[in-house]
Amino acid sequence: MGGHASYDYAGESAIVTGSTKGIGKGIATALAEADANVVINSRSAENVEKTVSTLSRVGNGRITGVPADVGRPAELERLVEHAIDEFEEISLLVNNAAVWPREGSMLEASLEDWDYTMDINVRAQFYGSHLVAKHMAHNDIQGCIINHTSQTGDRRTGDRGLYGISKTAINGLTWRMAINLAQYGIRVNAISTDVTDTFQLRHEAELLAEDDEERTKADILQEWADRTPLGRLGTPEDLAHAVLFLASDKASYVTGSILRVSGGGNLK
Repeated sequence: MGGHASYDYAGESAIVTGSTKGIGKGIATALAEADANVVINSRSAENVEKTVSTLSRVGNGRITGVPADVGRPAELERLVEHAIDEFEEISLLVNNAAVWPREGSMLEASLEDWDYTMDINVRAQFYGSHLVAKHMAHNDIQGCIINHTSQTGDRRTGDRGLYGISKTAINGLTWRMAINLAQYGIRVNAISTDVTDTFQLRHEAELLAEDDEERTKADILQEWADRTPLGRLGTPEDLAHAVLFLASDKASYVTGSILRVSGGGNLK
């Protein structure tokens, strides 16, 4: 491997939704290490408090937190308002929060499953982007919005039907908002994941192992890693590095792109 990158986000302020564990926490940690001011978010006040305490000891930026369910518009508004009040200018929004419904087939999925998935995975990303983009445009902030999508959004088959549909929608949201916001100097991109080693992925493997007497949770995780062209699971740090690049001046001519951080999984 060739060069080595480092990033300086001193003076920049970011909101990262769903940032008390997994990929979101990895992104928030990387921004804190680069000296950014970061707003931590999840539905759990306890988890927000713990993460703020941990990241406050990282880097030279300020860390604050807002417990909020981004699937509820009023709570999302409160999150953005707090961030602006705290830091005055928000230059980066990372729409990371998402749910992984286990609805089975599309025949089994209910309208409640649909609403739950779309409210958090799609509407929240749109509305959060809408609120922050208005703040950026009105204050002449040439900032960045980065959405979290998935290789399931590229595929026409497979399980996780509602999740896949929600991520296909995020791909379209990224493209449409990118073209609309470019006139304000606001860049909109997305990171797309495959199998990433997080609590959610390990929980999924555990549930599968419970129904399979011949395979353990570790076996299933290893099988997923082996099926990836690069031969390993992704890590939250892999996605964090992608965010740091896309939000940096080195990506100033990049908008409307979906950066697939998937170890080649999106090629299958």
